[in-house]
Amino acid sequence: MAQQLVEVILDISANSTCPGIVVALPGQERTEREEFVLDELLKNRLKRPVTLLPHRENCWPELREIVCSDAVVVLLRNRTAELPSIYRQLRNCFHLNKLIVAISDSTRQSGDKFLQELRNERIFVLIESSSNLTQIRKWSVSRDRVVIQQHPEIDQSYPVDSFKLSGRHLKVATLHHPPAVVIRPSNISSEVALSVDGIEPSVMKLVADALNFTFDYVVAPANEMWGEIETDQQPNTSGNQTVRFTGIRGMLARREVDLAFGDLYVIRNWLPHMSYSQIYKMDYDCFVVPGPKPLASWMAVVLPFSVKTWLATLASLALVTAGLAAMFVQPNRSASLGSSFLFALGQLLWIQQPRFPDGKASSASLFLIWSWLFAATILSTVYRSGLISFLTHPFAQQPVNTIQQLVESPLNKMMFSDFYRTVLLNSTDPFRRQLGHQLRTTDNMSQMLDLLQTGRWAVDSSLDSLNYLMNNPEQTTLDLHVMQERLFPTRSSFGLQKDSPLKPRVDSVLQRLIEAGLVDYHRSYSNQPSAGRRSVLMDGKNNKTALASFSLTNLQGPFYLLGIGIFVSTLAFASEFVVSLLFTGRKKCINE
Repeated sequence: MAQQLVEVILDISANSTCPGIVVALPGQERTEREEFVLDELLKNRLKRPVTLLPHRENCWPELREIVCSDAVVVLLRNRTAELPSIYRQLRNCFHLNKLIVAISDSTRQSGDKFLQELRNERIFVLIESSSNLTQIRKWSVSRDRVVIQQHPEIDQSYPVDSFKLSGRHLKVATLHHPPAVVIRPSNISSEVALSVDGIEPSVMKLVADALNFTFDYVVAPANEMWGEIETDQQPNTSGNQTVRFTGIRGMLARREVDLAFGDLYVIRNWLPHMSYSQIYKMDYDCFVVPGPKPLASWMAVVLPFSVKTWLATLASLALVTAGLAAMFVQPNRSASLGSSFLFALGQLLWIQQPRFPDGKASSASLFLIWSWLFAATILSTVYRSGLISFLTHPFAQQPVNTIQQLVESPLNKMMFSDFYRTVLLNSTDPFRRQLGHQLRTTDNMSQMLDLLQTGRWAVDSSLDSLNYLMNNPEQTTLDLHVMQERLFPTRSSFGLQKDSPLKPRVDSVLQRLIEAGLVDYHRSYSNQPSAGRRSVLMDGKNNKTALASFSLTNLQGPFYLLGIGIFVSTLAFASEFVVSLLFTGRKKCINE
């Protein structure tokens, strides 16, 4: 019997790609059969490097390996109750591929219970029976039960069952997060079947067809969404802290559902509690802020030129005025300066036939005039074009595009996950650390969108979700702007139970869908503008352009400038009048 048991172990372990194998015989005392099995396995019959674990389990962490390994555990004595603990120790110390457990016939019920708890198709329980026939028991994913084989062959021992799931019914957790998942609000009810659309439901249907299974949706509570790991600050009576899992990730950790999706990010602190499928989408996390408001209409007078351009233009005007006044020969220098200024200003403002400076012109003055006429023509043309552009389409304020600008802005900042806030607080960038201190977190996505509508909040989300929000104006009444600087790169995948046997199957189908371009197709289709948005665009193209008159608000700048000119000229006239009266009165007093 022991010899046949060894042959079965060799057959199963031979069909593996792992470079090493781990052999464990827990316990200080070994039976004669266990010693025989160990000797046979160590006679170089495994064809791979063998790590023999000491009988004390607390010494196993010292032999920690990072390479893939198969494990053989021989428990021919009545110690099968320790199997879950032994498995956890092995998994913590080694990167396990397959686990082969040899037990006696009297403990087969404990072996079946062990398989039903883990539901892992890479665990094989070998039962040494009295009929000289070694049984192989393992969990069948497609049949959803423990299956038994007699006289196994290599191609039958792994895998035992087929790739497909034979019509099994699964539970899938999801949430409303467009465009990844769109759940119609009218159908969110326990009495009405859910209408779930979007990118990931479309992909899930393809996966279900490929693996031959059906599924029902379980919607996460609105105040939990993806979920967090919550730890009580006060330890319980036993001295341990209570850990709670929420959201769709928590459903997987508690094994309430088989799969979960909804733009599910791969986050490190959840890896001990759940598994992730093949990554199907690379995206970015970024902030959306209220759109920049248009500048005041009175700024139309000064905005066509930058500050440096205005300074250069004024300096050129002063230089040309001084040059013309110096080059024209006439007895009255003050009159020459005034006429030169009016001539240069007239050309700059593109006034026809400006007053030519008095006096005799020289060749140098004519060359200066020609140069100034050429420069003034270009400056006035550019200024008028910019002025017309501003009046027809007013310029907006500088938008928030960088993390530094976001930190310095008075906007409130909010994001969903405490994990990413912790990442920001530990960042080497000072602006990211400051942003982490300013952030508030929430567990309700609807609250974030409601706060965004107030125009005083900046909200963090995935780029796909923000593009969907921008392309569907019925989702918001506020003009929004997506920051150009991204916060984090993200990876999205489907969630599964920890060490779920569904993972290799889902990964294989997802990889084929990605290579075929179907995932990108559903992403591009969901991010297109909505039907309402497309109809608005089409109507805008087909309708004739309507004439729109400029209002007084559009022309604030010229009227403000005219008002300033009238006010200054009135002050100048009043001052001249007062000076004239004082001069006349003083002269009269002198004559008297």
